[in-house]
This record gives sequence, structure tokens and C-alpha cells, in this order.
Amino acid sequence: MTRRRTGSWLTLGLLAVAVAVPVAAVAWRAVHPDGTLGPDAVTRVLSSARTWRLLGVTVAQAAVSTAVTVLVGLPVAWVLGTFRFRGRRLVRALALVPFVLPSVVLATAVAAVLGPTGPVDLRGTWWAVIIAHLSFNLAVVVLVVGGAVAARTRSLDDAGRLLGVGPLHALWRVTVPAVAPAIASAAAVVFLFCLTSFGVVVILGGGTVTTLEVEIWIRATRQYDLSGAAVLAMVQIVAVVAALGVHARVARHTGAAAGVAARRRPTVTSERVAVGLASGVVALVAGVPLAAVAVRSLHIGPALTFANWTRLGSVTQGTGLAISPAQVAVTSLVTASIATVFAVAIAVPTAALVAHRPGGVAERISLLPIAVSAITIGFGLVLVAGRPPVDLRGSWWLIPAAQALVAVPLVVRVVAPALRAVPRAAVDTAAMLGASPRARWWRVELPAVRGAVGGGAALAFVASLGEFGATVFLARPERTTLPVAIEQLMSRPGPAGFGQAMALSCVLVVVCGAVLVAIDTVAERRGGRAGAGARGTMAAWTSSPT
Repeated sequence: MTRRRTGSWLTLGLLAVAVAVPVAAVAWRAVHPDGTLGPDAVTRVLSSARTWRLLGVTVAQAAVSTAVTVLVGLPVAWVLGTFRFRGRRLVRALALVPFVLPSVVLATAVAAVLGPTGPVDLRGTWWAVIIAHLSFNLAVVVLVVGGAVAARTRSLDDAGRLLGVGPLHALWRVTVPAVAPAIASAAAVVFLFCLTSFGVVVILGGGTVTTLEVEIWIRATRQYDLSGAAVLAMVQIVAVVAALGVHARVARHTGAAAGVAARRRPTVTSERVAVGLASGVVALVAGVPLAAVAVRSLHIGPALTFANWTRLGSVTQGTGLAISPAQVAVTSLVTASIATVFAVAIAVPTAALVAHRPGGVAERISLLPIAVSAITIGFGLVLVAGRPPVDLRGSWWLIPAAQALVAVPLVVRVVAPALRAVPRAAVDTAAMLGASPRARWWRVELPAVRGAVGGGAALAFVASLGEFGATVFLARPERTTLPVAIEQLMSRPGPAGFGQAMALSCVLVVVCGAVLVAIDTVAERRGGRAGAGARGTMAAWTSSPT
């Protein structure tokens, strides 16, 4: 084994240990409460009807959210995959934006429409959560199913004509059966995201509706029932691993879409109506909540004002949650930058192993942070860092480390396909010229994928900037990040807290949007290479078996 390969395996081992340690701490706390080994907490939690009711509710809301997302997203994916029309790129981009935004920001955006100051107040109901899940996960269906439709557009059109049915009838009789594996794969991914939704339920649940993840957070931070929270975390890990197993089975039978996209212009009235309706759905589901954030940031009650901006953070003054907007922004940017460096340093060597053997041990280990919820990682790190004789809970590196773990799979998913696409002839030529494996890596392979590394780093930065599940356990008043500050403002009573949460959300949207625009700009200049942009990352993640 070469020295470079050995270093890659060491990095992969570090990733496995970094995930295993907090999980082990959670498991140990579950069976070792109050310093005496015993199954007291396990028995207490697992024998409680509330635990199984929470598990059932969590799975049920994920299933309903998945069904709604697929039903709404399938016609949109068909339109975007079949037709070429003016404004198509804008509609597609608008559908993708909510997916790459922090969940706290998206939930805040939905709350601006369906909250106390919106036309309909659905906060504290499952309807608001399901609508937020639809907005967040519409991109998955558009990318996965739309890509499958685009690759088969010509053959699907021919089949529809042979059957003598119209375009809309052909959608259900021809297109849906033809792309059923892609629909199943998209549904499995959406279900997984809804199953582990935390920020959305915290913001929109209003303390009335809850899931396993929210219950873990409440028990650990509000009720100080660490052992009970640990048992619930282990239950959730089992549920997530089961969902990942289903996704792996589905994705194994999906296969890659064959053919070349041959989109056509809508020619008949029904097709033009379908294009208009799909564009309207995207604008309603994705565009209205984002626009509402900006509008609500300029209101306190019915009055139009800039007070939310000029007094940002004032509603928390004099409390233990007091925030300084400038300090919070700087802390978030610095923390996300450090997390990005950590993530890239771990992910690039790991991607080299994944590229060498797709679907192997390295790829499965790289997905461990996905199999373990971010809230479990954060909770586990609190347990590990707070153990005597050294209390590390105030250490500056804990939050970047947790955020990096969450971001590593993203970077791996971007870089690994790019490494596989490096021409083998270039590597073989370098070997024939006497270059060592280490030299071939630094002088041939890595320079060839620097665009993908840059795109992965940018996505890691966005993911770290908006990370909430792990950070909410680790953040302290002097190290509060933007998503945590938004949640704190949303929890304050009165319209001022809500308005200031909207203003701070606007800041986060602008920062994330600027990074995403930079990613796609670089991708366009490099000829749209796979893996260089946000769209390539999402497609790689959702189409790859776990």
C-alpha cells in the first residue's frame, strides 16, 4: 500500500472515530445513568407509551411529507425535464434554492407566511411542517425525477403518440411507469430528510407538535434528562439506519439515466398550461416564503418600519440569551470557515478512496455522519467534552468540528465523481515518466479536480453556516451562530422578536445565496463539469446507493 493510500485510510479512520465517539457516549449514557451501570433509563424510556407515540408520529409525518412532496414535485419534474421554455433556468433555480438554505431559515420563511403575522396562522400544526418539508425537498424530486425524464423524453413522447393519448394522460400512463425507479429513489431520500428534520419542527412546531429529534433536544437542554435523551437518540439512530437501508436497496435498482436530454418547446395548449402551472407551483412553494422573509423584516405588526434592522437583537437584551448581531455574524463566518477547512482536509483523501472503489467500505464510512443525526452528534460531543478530569465544553473547536462532520459527506460526493472522471491516460503517462503515486496525486489528479474541491468547499461552508442540530447543543452565549440566534429571536414573545428573526434570516439568505451564485458561476466558466456546482452535488448524493 502506498504512503498516500495509507494516509487516506488514516484520515478515513479519523472520520470513523469522530462519529463513533459521540455515538458511543450517547449509548453509554443510556445504560450508565448516574454513575451506576444498569438499564434503568432504557427501561423507563422504552416502556413509556410516549416514546412509541413519538416514534410513530415522527415516521408518519415523514411519510405524509414524502407523499405530498412527490405528488406536487412529479408534475414539476416532468415539465422541467420535458420542455424548453423561456424562464426555465429561473424556475429550476428557484426550486433548488430552499434545499441549500439552512433549515432554520426555511422554517422562518414559512413562518412568515403561515405564522402569527401571516394571512393564515398554522404555526404549531403539522400542516406548517409538511408545507416546509415540501418547500425544502421539492429540489430532490426535480433533480432526480426530472433528470430521468429528460434522459428519456424522446422515447416517452413516441410511446405516448403510439398509445394515442394526450400529454397529461401520457404523464401518468407512460412517464410515471418509465421513471418509477427514480421516483422511488427520490421518495426514499425525501423520507430520510423528513425523518431527521429538526430546525423545521422547532421553529414551526411552536412547542405543540414534536418529533424524536425535538424531544431529544428538550430532554437534554430543558429537562436535563440526559439518560432519557440518550435512549431516544439510540432509537432514532436505529430508525435512520433502517431508512438508509431502504434507500440503499431502492438506489441499487435505480441505475443511471440513459440517453441524451432532448427537451422540446410546448406545442399545444395543454402543454403551455402545464408549463404555467408548474412555474406557478414553484413560485408559490419556493418563492413566496423567501419573499415573505424580506417583507416581514420591514414590519412590526401592521406598521412598515426599519426598526427590526436598526434594533436587531434588542429583544434579547437583559436576558441570558442576549446577542450582538455583528458578533454573531462574525462568529458564524469564522466558525464556518474553520469547519470548511476541517471538512476539506478529511473529505479529499476520503474521496480518493471512494473514487478508487465506489460502493466499498470507504464510501460507507464516509456516509456515517448522514446515518447519525446532527443532533445526536452534538449531544454526544456535549457528553464527551463534559467528562472529568477536563471540561472541554467551552473549547472553541467543538462547534467547527461538529459542523465539519456534517459537511464531510457533501465534499466527498462532489470530489469523488470528479476524481473518477480524471482521464486514466494522464495518470498512466505520469507513471511512465517516473512519477511516484504521491507525485501523480499532487501534480495530476488533484490539479484536475481543483474546481470540484472548490465547489465542495463552498457547499461545506454553506452547510456549516446553516448547521443547527449539532450547534444548538454546543453554542454558548459568547459563541452563538446565526441559526441559533434566529431560533432565540423566534422564541421571544411579541412581534418585535419575530421581525428581528426575519431580518437576521435575510442576512443568512444573502450570504448563502452569494456563495451559491459563486459556485454556479465557477461551474459555468469551467464548462459545467459534473460535481463543480450545487446541482451536481445534489444529483450525485441522491443517485448514489448508501
